Amino acid sequence: MIGVVATIYNIPFNYYIGLPEASLISFLLCIVFSLLYYLSRIKNKFYISVLIGGILISALLAINYFFNAGVEGPSLLLFTLVYLLLSFVAPSRLYVFWFFLNLIIVSGLLMIDYFYPESIILRYTSRLNRTVDIASTYVVGIVLIYLATYFFRKAYRAEQRLVEEKSKVLERLNAEKNKLFSIISHDLRSPLSSVQQYLEIIKETELNDSQKKEIEADLLDVVRNTQEMLFNLLSWSTSQMDGLKVNLTQVTIYAVLRPILEIYKPLAIKKQIHLNHSIDTTISVVADRDMLQLIVRNLVGNAIKFTPFGGLITIETMQTDTHCLISVKDNGDGIKPEDKETIFSLKSRVTFGTNHEKGVGLGLFLCKEYAEVQQGKLWFESETGSGTSFYLSLPLIK
Repeated sequence: MIGVVATIYNIPFNYYIGLPEASLISFLLCIVFSLLYYLSRIKNKFYISVLIGGILISALLAINYFFNAGVEGPSLLLFTLVYLLLSFVAPSRLYVFWFFLNLIIVSGLLMIDYFYPESIILRYTSRLNRTVDIASTYVVGIVLIYLATYFFRKAYRAEQRLVEEKSKVLERLNAEKNKLFSIISHDLRSPLSSVQQYLEIIKETELNDSQKKEIEADLLDVVRNTQEMLFNLLSWSTSQMDGLKVNLTQVTIYAVLRPILEIYKPLAIKKQIHLNHSIDTTISVVADRDMLQLIVRNLVGNAIKFTPFGGLITIETMQTDTHCLISVKDNGDGIKPEDKETIFSLKSRVTFGTNHEKGVGLGLFLCKEYAEVQQGKLWFESETGSGTSFYLSLPLIK
């Protein structure tokens, strides 16, 4: 497009200063630039257009050399400018080709000019016209160089930002990989070792009924926590390998929350926690049922884990004009200030509940990711010593 503008300017200018042949060549160059624009931008054949354009433009400039005062005219400036522009846009494998093509053409023209000066047509009607022509070529050239450099630097900065973004993605993936191996190597092995030790005790030791019940209860807790950890781990691993696949449908909130409350009721009773709920049975949202269950199950499980014996957990639903809000509130110790920034990331620390239940920090990371992919939002409010409230917002059925 810059070439089109430059040649449109040169058509009347060359004719005005008495160079009709140069004006005609500028017209042909304008057509060439227009065709190149169509070929590269519309047909997406950029490198072919650069190759064809470079050869055609060099050929037309070589012809223009003879009608535009030869070495005394602005042709050498134009050859320098064309080479500069080609070096910006041509693929690296053609750099040597354009260099030697330009060098050979210009050297040949200079030799013809020297040995056959009668082949050069001097069209300038005055010295002023020649000076104005060279000055005009210089101004056009310097503007083109400025614009080419500007766009080149802009493209370079865009590429640099892309590389930085890719580096950040790689850093995140590396952190996720480290977290995964940490879970597998330690956090998953530890509960399995506990199960093994309990089974060895049962096998090698005579236990009375109360001791058996106590060990069975501990075994159940270990297996339940391990199962929850495995479920989150497998969900996250699947999403990393296959990508997040969301199936948004009409989901009734009560139908999703009721079975989760039934599952966690025994755990709440064991810790003497009051599990209250106020759920509107008529609310339906746009959500993926499995993802929604995973989010709420993690939020309720965490609330029970970090609520002390005899505490209170409240699960409520509210609605606005466009969204449903699910809240899970507890009166536990709250989230420490240093953990708030990383709670939804894989940088979160391993934590222990009020009954030494272990959390590896993967669940809330999954919850955040799953909430956003459902066009929802997940956030929390927490004060140390006053408990924590998690909020999940999802779009209502219109």
